[in-house]
Order: sequence, then structure tokens, then C-alpha cells
Amino acid sequence: MLESVISDSVVAVLAVLGIYATLNYLIVNCRTPVGILCNYFATRRVSFPERYGPWAVITGSSDGIGKQYAFNLAAKGMNVMLISRTESKLVEIAKEITIKYPVQVKWLAVDFSEGFKLYDKIEVALAGLDIGILVNNVGMAHEHPLEFEKICLRELEHIIQVNMGATVMMTRIVLPEMKRRDRGLVVNVSSSAGLNHLPYLSMYAATKAFLNSFSRALKEELFFTNVHCQLVIPMFVLTNINAEWETVWWWAMIATNVEKFTRSAVGTIGRSGVTAGYWAHEIQIALIRLMPGWLFAKMFYCICQPFKKQPDGKPVIKINNNY
Repeated sequence: MLESVISDSVVAVLAVLGIYATLNYLIVNCRTPVGILCNYFATRRVSFPERYGPWAVITGSSDGIGKQYAFNLAAKGMNVMLISRTESKLVEIAKEITIKYPVQVKWLAVDFSEGFKLYDKIEVALAGLDIGILVNNVGMAHEHPLEFEKICLRELEHIIQVNMGATVMMTRIVLPEMKRRDRGLVVNVSSSAGLNHLPYLSMYAATKAFLNSFSRALKEELFFTNVHCQLVIPMFVLTNINAEWETVWWWAMIATNVEKFTRSAVGTIGRSGVTAGYWAHEIQIALIRLMPGWLFAKMFYCICQPFKKQPDGKPVIKINNNY
């Protein structure tokens, strides 16, 4: 009798756990196709300046995704403040935007790898601007897949300052005024590298995991306000700074053009708090999540082998920096 009761109880518990696991699986995996339909293909017109404020600040805006964010936000009627390292590029981009769109453009050349000492300068430059959107895009990685202990200390410091410190400090500067005005948006551009542990890109992946966690926590803190935080987690995006990867067949097959990606990512503003930015990237991330983490790490380990160094000691492919 007792054994029967215990047996029935075990079966009931297992049934409940099975139902929970099935529902959780369905919710997680059905969210992707529903999100794709709602976030990427449903049409909607929103005035960014009216909803968030007239100025957008974009870090890492001299190339790639940051540059395209500047153009796309200007196309939406936003004045833009460009913050990046290379002054000549910023001047040229500012000219291009003002010729193409009837908006104001300001720029500030700073090197985010210098650390906390530069943020007083940035805060002064941003004073007086009614900032509606902050795009934390600036980022860097070491030049090629590399064992952690071989990364020089200075480069480790730079990766920490640029990938984590810049987002934290820029958000800290801008957020108080956004909350005072009760409107605004912080967009943190992370990477799918932060979803898994990646051998030979351990430091880069860890900093992106930090951004993912920080952004999700900030998003919840702001839930009951009219200020929002959006986390963008792209897969492979082909920009001019990593064009060398076009020679790799699997990269060329799945990488997305930077203009197409950013146009899509800007289109998700106001629709999704966490997004891959592009519908194909949503599918790729969903497929990766179906794979056990240990298996993905082993696969990435094998993928990195030919990219580490040639016999002459030079890297086969470099991962360039955009800050």
C-alpha cells in the first residue's frame, strides 16, 4: 500500500516536472517566430524625437554599426552627437549627415581606452543637450583568437575600459536627466559572444556577458518609468573593419551587411527590450540555444585553431577594434 502511494506520488511529481519543462521549452522557442513577426515585419510609425527626445548620442560611431546607427537615427529626425576615437572620420561623417538630413550634428573625439579620467570631458560636452537616445556601441577585442595568458596586461585593461567601463559610465552620465524628464532610451549593443563561453576569446566574451547582464538588470529597474533600456545581441555583422572574414566560407554565408543590420536594429526600437537586431540573427541565436553549452564551446575551440597564427607567427585574421 505504502509503496503504491509513493509510486503514485513520484509519477505525479515527474508528470508536473514534465509539463513544466515542456511549457518552458515551448515558450522559449515559440517566442522567436512570434517576436520576428512582431518586431521585424509589423509596420508602425513612431517619432523618435517626440517619444524620446531630440538628441541621440552614439559611441564608437566612426565605423561600422555605430556609424550606421548615426545615419539611421538622423533619418528618423534625431540630432546626433558622435563620440569616437578618430577625429578625421568624425568630421567626415558629420558632413555627410548634415548634407543628407536636416539635423544638427556634434562630435567629440575621445579614446575610451583611457579610462575614467575622460568622462568629465564627455559630461561637459553633453551638458545642455536634451538626450533622448544613448547608443552604447563602442567595443574592442584582441587582434586574433588567443590564449588568455598571452594577452598583454595593457590590452586586458583596454578591453575592460572600452567594453564595460564605457557603457557603464556613459549610462551613468545620461540616465539621471532621462529619468528627470521621464523619457529616453539606452541602447546597449552587445554580442552573441556573451551568450556562451568562448575559448580563445574568453575576455571579449566575458565583457559581452557583463553587458547582457547589466542591460537586462537596468531594463527591469526602469520598468515602471518612461525611460527604457534595449539590449541588442547581434550575431555576425560584416563591416569594413572585419572584411577579411569574407574569405571564410561559413562567415560569408551567415554574416549580415552592416547597413541592412543596423536599419533593422533601429526598426526594433520601441518594439523589443532584448533583440538580435535582425530576423536572421534571431533564428541563428535560437538554434545556438538548442545546443548544449559544452558542445558549442568545443566547436568554437576547433573553429579558432586555423585563426590563431600562421607558421610565421602572424595572425591569419585579425579582429579589429572600433572605439
